Parts: sequence; structure tokens; C-alpha cells
Amino acid sequence: MARGCRGLTASASSHITHSFLNVNAIPLDACRAPEYSVVKQPGIGMQATDRLAPEFQAVLDRGRAHEQRRESAEIIQLPLWAEQKRGTPNSFLRSSLFAAVQGKDRRFLKEEVLASQNGITVKFTGEQLNQSDLDVWETLVHLARQHPLGHVCGFTAHGLLKALGLHTGNTDHKWLHSVIIRLTACAVEITHEGKTYFGSLIESGAKDQLTRHYNIKLNRDLIRLYGGTQWTAIDWKQRQQLRRQPLAQALHAFYSTHAKPYPIKLATLQEVTGSRNPQPASFKRQMRQALTSLVSLGFLADFYIDIDLVTVVRLSKYSSQ
Repeated sequence: MARGCRGLTASASSHITHSFLNVNAIPLDACRAPEYSVVKQPGIGMQATDRLAPEFQAVLDRGRAHEQRRESAEIIQLPLWAEQKRGTPNSFLRSSLFAAVQGKDRRFLKEEVLASQNGITVKFTGEQLNQSDLDVWETLVHLARQHPLGHVCGFTAHGLLKALGLHTGNTDHKWLHSVIIRLTACAVEITHEGKTYFGSLIESGAKDQLTRHYNIKLNRDLIRLYGGTQWTAIDWKQRQQLRRQPLAQALHAFYSTHAKPYPIKLATLQEVTGSRNPQPASFKRQMRQALTSLVSLGFLADFYIDIDLVTVVRLSKYSSQ
């Protein structure tokens, strides 16, 4: 929907509030005490050694407390992308984490290694996520991007639905709540460029049933997925115009991470988009339709499918980004 693409509309903004509460960070791995060997001398018992143990423990406790205070005070903040963009880790967009499937076709997965581009490893446990889940996650992160990770972000369900360009009826409220629960309940383990994040995509949250106001907290360690070349600013207006076209949305996200895309096999694109179309000829037709939508959108200049190899050409204004 174009009207939501430049950020929140005036009506949507009036329904979104931000409240931020400091949340203590989880301390780093506890220090380990050095190992000591004790040699008994004649006539000397263990009383002196017994007195040393509490002293060493006190030193360790002070070290842990200092580390916890230091980490709690450390401010961890997401990159500040433009209002009309949605900053998303490449590991999300170059894998089948948010699959191009309908809600009715979701599966429950347990520690499943998902298809991904070389250099990225994604393991997933939970109810399968799809492109509509990505819309919600991107919007939540966008609202929280100007404040430190680990703080609480407050918003109304009505305001979030308006930001997504959706209706605000009871059915839509129930749908939104189910998405938030799904993003909270899942567990991912993502490794990209030597850094690993494991945890849920929403750390925790609370909801006021009367006002439908949410408080959501994102994990501080999500910053591990936002290294200098590890994330992409997605064009939100274009993505919203592709709503209800999950394959086109997945391809738009995937190719957004490549300034100059290289030819890719159809089978590979089917894997990284998470499509489960069992018929190669049918998937090929779906690919043509989805890529045609990206050309009509002004995202691609052209595309070619030569037997089983897909080549796309991005417009120069995008390929230079």
C-alpha cells in the first residue's frame, strides 16, 4: 500500500507511542577461577587454604558485578536507516527464514537447517514464518530503531496495523497478535561472517487487553546481525505494493541484497525463497509472473530465464546503492 510507504501516516502516528524502560543486560560468561594445586607441608593443615576460598570467591563476585554494570550501561543501537526504508539482516533475506508460503501451508520445524546463500547458516525451531511475518517484524524494528536494543518499545495494535497499511477490525487484531506470538515463540540460530545470534526474534512482551497496547522488547544481541555489510535497507513502498504476492516479495527482498545480481538456478531460488511448489514447470511460471511484477514495479530493468538459469538486471539507481 503506497500510503504507508513513507513511514506512519498522521492518523497512524497518533496511535503509536514509545515508552522505553531500562532493562538490565544479561552478563557475559562468568569468569572462571584459576586452578590451584595445594601442597601439604608437614605439620600444616588445610585451615589456611580454607580461608583462601572465600577471598577468591569475593574477587570473582566483584569482577562479575563490575562486568554486569559495564554491560548494562553500554548503549547498543541499530543503524539509523531512512524513514521510507526497513533495515533487515541479509541472513533473513538470503535464506528461507521467511518463506514464500501461505499461512495455511506453514509447518512446525525443529532445529531444521534452512536453505540459505553460501556463508550463512540458519537453524530454526517453531512454526514456520512467512513474508507477512517479515512485514510485522520489520515494522516493529523500524519503530524501535531510534532507541537502544534491550529497551521496551510501546505501541498500540491499531497504530501498528495502520503502519502496515492493514484494516483494524477484530480479525486483523487477532492476526497481529498471532504474528507477535509466533515471532516470540520461535528460536533461531544464525551464523553470518563469523558471528552467531541465537534466540527468538522478539524477546518478550506484554499486552493490555483493554487498550490493546503492547510493550515489546528486542534482544540486545540482534546487533550481531547488523554488521557493516550484513544488512539491507528495503524499499518499504515497493514491498507494500507487492502485498499478497509472497514469491514476488521474497524475490524483491533477496535481490535487494545484491547490487549486481549474478545468474542463479531456478532450483536454488526455489530453495532460498522457501517455495514448496512440487512442479518445476509450475514454479517456473510463478517465477516469470513474480519477476514481471518486479519489472512493473520499477525495481528490475529486465530478466531472462534460460532453461533453468535466472538472470535479472536491476535499474541503475538501485544497483548503485
